[in-house]
Parts: sequence; C-alpha cells; structure tokens
Amino acid sequence: MARPAVHVTREQVLGFRFGHHHLAERLGPDEAQAAAIVGLQDTPPGSAGLALAARADVTPEVLDELVLVPSVRGAPLAIAEQDLGVFTAGLEPPDEEAAKALVGNAWKSLDGITAMEALDRVSEAVYESLRDGPRPRDEFHQALRERLPHALLWWCKGCGSYHVHPSLWRATGIRGVLAIVGREGRSAVFGLPPKGATLGDPGAELTRRFLRAYGPARPKLLADWAGLATSHAKALWERAGPLVSVDVDGTKAWALAADRSALTNHARPDSVRLLANLDPLNAGRDRELLVPDVGLRKRIWTALGGPGTVLVSGEVAGLWRSAKRGKRLLVTVEPLDKLTTSAKDELAAEAERIAPFRGADAGELRLATL
Repeated sequence: MARPAVHVTREQVLGFRFGHHHLAERLGPDEAQAAAIVGLQDTPPGSAGLALAARADVTPEVLDELVLVPSVRGAPLAIAEQDLGVFTAGLEPPDEEAAKALVGNAWKSLDGITAMEALDRVSEAVYESLRDGPRPRDEFHQALRERLPHALLWWCKGCGSYHVHPSLWRATGIRGVLAIVGREGRSAVFGLPPKGATLGDPGAELTRRFLRAYGPARPKLLADWAGLATSHAKALWERAGPLVSVDVDGTKAWALAADRSALTNHARPDSVRLLANLDPLNAGRDRELLVPDVGLRKRIWTALGGPGTVLVSGEVAGLWRSAKRGKRLLVTVEPLDKLTTSAKDELAAEAERIAPFRGADAGELRLATL
C-alpha cells in the first residue's frame, strides 16, 4: 500500500529550500564548493560571486575554486570540480527530441543535419579549437569557422558574420569540452575544463540535486529548470530514486523519500540576504511559491536586467540594484513593506559584504523607491 502524501505548507517548503540553498546559515570559509549544490549562474558576469557571498563567508578569490561551464539552459554555472560530471554528462540527450531541446532554436537553422549530429560535430570542433590552450571569444569563433562546414554556421546580424549559433556552441558544455576560464574586458576567454569524475548515472544525480534544492517538485519543473525535453526529464525523474508524494497546500508534487522528515522540520530562516536577479533560489520554475504576487513576479523576472531580491526572514521583502560610485558600491533597496531597524542594519552589512564582489572597497545602503 502506498504511503499517504506528506502535507506541507508554503512556509515549510520555503524553509526546506532555504536550508538546502545555504541561505539560512552561511557556510564557512572553506566550504565554497558546497554552496554550489545546483551551480551558481553567472548571468550577467559577476552574479555567481553574489550568489556565493549570500551562501558562504568567503572573499572573491574563492571563486577560483569553482569551474565555470555552460550547463543547464546553456547558462554559465560556477560549479565544484568534483561535480563536473553532474552538470555536463548529466544533461546528455538520449535521442533527437532531447537533443533539439538542448540546442534550443539552433536546430531550426540546420540544413539536412540532425540536432544530435550537430551537437557531436560542434563539440568535436570546440575540443579541437581549445586543446592547445584558451582562446578569447573572437579567436574561438574563428577557430570554429575553420573547422565546421557552412551548414553548421548561422548568420549573426549583431556581429555581421557567420558563426555557430549561440545555443548550439553553448550546448557543447554538456560534453565537457567548454569552460569560461577568464575575461578580456567584457568578453569571455574559453578553454577546456578539468576532466570530470566518471559517474554511474549523472542524470539521476542531477535530478536529485534539483529535488534537494527545489523540491517538492514535478517533472515539468525539472524540464523547465534544466532546459530539457519533457520526455527526457521524465526519464531522469524515474531514475532519481525513491520519491514520496507531497501535498503543498493542495498542489501535488514529489520529493526525495530521504527528505520526507526534513520537509516538515525546516523553520522559517531568521536571515537577511541580497540575492542577484538570477540567484539559484530564484531559478526554480514554480515562482508563484516564492513570490505569490503576480505583479511583483513581473517586476522581478523581466526579459532583461531585472532587479535583485531582498530576503528578510524567509520572504522577498524588497528589490535592489547597485551602482559603483568611485570605490564605493551604492546598493539601493526598495522595501515592499516597513523594515525593522535590525533588518536595515543587516542589509547595510550585506551591502558591505557584496562590495568586493563588485570590485568596490566598501558598500553603502540607500533605502529608496527604485
């Protein structure tokens, strides 16, 4: 007989997620790699540092302990070296439908070449282009032009030239052949990542990571988070291990059976954090759980350049943006409700904390209307 569903509230689910995202209590200076349970997205560049600062008591130099690779949805993720297999091979497509989802719109411009073949050929070209050392962006694209047929190149109006479609070359990150190893100004420098450890079923581990960070959840939420075909996500879901049915205020979902008791035991965190717009916590696709207000969700998750979110005691309590003023970082917070004196003091401390990650010597908090 199936065990009855676990009944949990929104507050319990958020407490569970905050705990697993290390947003309730910061990790220590030597635990940066543990902060990247589902990777720290670096969009725009510098966001991974903000996510790390929210989770661990570290300095910007500690980012060098992580590897930056294109992974879920082609986004650059800072991950622990020992987790490379999870966030690369864990996304490997099993069939053509899955390959189309991973290469995004690039498959529409392919002429007589399948998405899987395109991924194979471009991955090989990326490896050949980088095996002798890193290349700046323009050199990297030129090296790919020299190694690939015209059928695999795409006309880019922005730069006025043919190159591999962005969603296709980024998808090669799942093959363990592409990493961002530096920057020249605002442009990336690409190189080969370290060789990741071989895992028995990296896709199953990827799904377990997702469930620990965003559970309770459903296969469609996994597909949307990782940029997978629904059939691919369902196949991974089946391999994740024992699951338990969960009722979240009337909505059916699932969690890892091992997390059954933890779901009901995580209390609302007593913490204040400044999160980047694309912080891992905000990457969950059931955004209505984190931000019930529709109008506020539209303000946060915009097409480009949305504000960061302010977490106070387990709720989104404000929006924020920053700007450098000389050697100071001015952090402007728009509170959604009245903040306590204690919360204001902690926000000022958070502004100081993130300043070095923005290349500033000090941070300054300003409460205002954005």
